[in-house]
Amino acid sequence: MMGTRWLIALVLILAGCGSKEEPAAVVSTASQRTIQTAVVEAKHTSVPIRVEVTGQVAPLFQATLSSRIQGTIDKLLVREGVKVSKGQLLIQLDSRDLEADLARADAEVENTKVQLDRMNQLYAQDAVSKQEMENAIRSYKVAEANRKAVEAQLSYTAVRAPFDGIITEKKVEAGELASPGQPLLKMEDPQRLRLEATVAEGDLKSLSRGDKIPVTIDALGRPAFIGTVSQILPAGDPQTHTFMVKVDLPKTAGLKTGMFGRFPLEKGTTHAILVPSTAVVERGELNSVFVVGEDRIARLRWIKLGRRYEKQVEILSGINEGERIVMDGSRGVDGAAVQVVETVASPAVPTQ
Repeated sequence: MMGTRWLIALVLILAGCGSKEEPAAVVSTASQRTIQTAVVEAKHTSVPIRVEVTGQVAPLFQATLSSRIQGTIDKLLVREGVKVSKGQLLIQLDSRDLEADLARADAEVENTKVQLDRMNQLYAQDAVSKQEMENAIRSYKVAEANRKAVEAQLSYTAVRAPFDGIITEKKVEAGELASPGQPLLKMEDPQRLRLEATVAEGDLKSLSRGDKIPVTIDALGRPAFIGTVSQILPAGDPQTHTFMVKVDLPKTAGLKTGMFGRFPLEKGTTHAILVPSTAVVERGELNSVFVVGEDRIARLRWIKLGRRYEKQVEILSGINEGERIVMDGSRGVDGAAVQVVETVASPAVPTQ
């Protein structure tokens, strides 16, 4: 009996020792942390519907200079990139044959003029008939016309700039034979440029001639500048159902033909949930925000992003209207307590 009591006492002692060795409950490190941050309430906001139109910069004035006659290129006075003035001589063709023709034409005019003067004197004396007098007049007029034709041909040996501009392409070299209609040079006016873009037929109602629109040229690395819609071509492409729109651009340093440009088109408004871009945590292709619940605990929420604006971003899914979002996502900790220092009003209508 005594042995039994000792056995029971030993069991109780061992049980008491075991209770002292039980581990304490594990408390989350995040739940012990408190962050101070501003929050923004997610609300639907009226935002503009925009589409982006792209195009290329092109000159208002450009020309392909060709030869009107056949002849050897005697002098080539310009190269690519050279600025030229209206009327400046660019190419001189060999003109020796035409100069000889002009000398013969001048001599023919002189001869027929002398003959005409002599016939006038004889006709006044009734020494020649009226028919002979008229023949002398016709001969003189034919000689004059022939001289003018040779002078015109001679003028074609000089290829001159039709306007102030810059040479963009040289297709021939000195000594080559130029044929009628053969392109010799290309030039353009670099001071007057425009953006040529194709616009879908459904978006044309958003544009009118004379509209002022912001144009962005990415290659310039500067903010958008204001262009003016100068032309909307009346005939569209039946295959793509698009229309050419031309937007005149202001004089801008560094702007060149062929650069890529874009401009937005307004297509009305819609409603969307917007949050500051700073609230979004980007992890590769995944995006998230920290939502603060009624218990003032921050919880990570995966989201799907929509359009980006200057300082805001559209949330397509992942949060509901009325939920509070941590303004600075980089400070968020999943499960941390939140001390709200400021509640920011819902964003105004954004600008892109």
